[in-house]
Amino acid sequence: MIKIINSATLSSFQDLGRFGKKSIGVSQSGCLDKFSFLISNFLCGNKKNEGAIEIVGGGFSCEFKEDVSVAVSGPTGVFMINNNQISINSSIRIKKNDTLYIPENKHGNIFYFSISGGFNVGNIMNSVSFHQPSNITNDLRVKIGDILHMKKPNSNFQKLLNFSFFDKYIKSTNIISIIYDEIILNKFPDFINILESNQYIISAEASRQGIRLKGNDNLSHKLKNEISSGVSLGTVQLPPNGQPIILLNDSQTTGGYLKLGSIPNFEIPKLSQTNINSKIRFKGISLSDSNNLRKKIDSKFNSIKLEDYFLYNHRIKNNHISVQISENDSIISIANEQLINVLKE
Repeated sequence: MIKIINSATLSSFQDLGRFGKKSIGVSQSGCLDKFSFLISNFLCGNKKNEGAIEIVGGGFSCEFKEDVSVAVSGPTGVFMINNNQISINSSIRIKKNDTLYIPENKHGNIFYFSISGGFNVGNIMNSVSFHQPSNITNDLRVKIGDILHMKKPNSNFQKLLNFSFFDKYIKSTNIISIIYDEIILNKFPDFINILESNQYIISAEASRQGIRLKGNDNLSHKLKNEISSGVSLGTVQLPPNGQPIILLNDSQTTGGYLKLGSIPNFEIPKLSQTNINSKIRFKGISLSDSNNLRKKIDSKFNSIKLEDYFLYNHRIKNNHISVQISENDSIISIANEQLINVLKE
């Protein structure tokens, strides 16, 4: 069993999503950062769609009532097991009465917490994904005081990634690709120039339903009398106030505002991991170029390897240092929440 001590801004069970339910008004839900979600299960030896806890914001903590291996994935940084700092994107063996804590992180704000063997949680419409706008999945939200049960706890996994996929392919740039709608491409080329010349700030209204952007230019008057169209994950809409909205996993299932285009699925993790008040820019991409880039990223992701490691803890001049030494003698040293990779020459 696991007892939740603090549930951060929003903690919920998620998997890869709930599909085929749009006709009854239920969007796909699922993990916001697909890559980090898959990594957390990979680190624990789970099936790729095993439910994990998605944690938005720092401050999550829990206490373990039995031995198990766990993983925390997401933005580069650390999580804590008791007083030991462990690099995110690692799995570690947990002992009964250990505590886990995930601090805030300047590189991103979404983490995935998996346990080896999986959480014992019931499916709702063939998924364990919490759907924020509705009441049908309230039991899949993780709250303070909750007692979570495990399927078949396994404590045999203690692994780390062989390179930082997050830094290279998720948060490598603040440029967000967009595939423009045909109407925009054909009728409003000047609008595209204006959109791409602006910087946009992620507003505090961001949620699992979508991200509202703030820019200097009101764009609505430039696209008068255009009709709205259907929406899906990644749709970019323009409401009457002229400030774009990007729809995420828990968005509505029917159209509303004018559709400017769509963010490719491989960019959704980057967008979701962008902190509030951070700046982004749009850059157009063709469908064929988007498909080629997706294949390249998928190939890199599928090349990820795991390595077993040993954990050593030291105290030097009141600084607590944890050292993870992997099979190939690469060293990850963590001190004062700073992650340092030192590769043996």
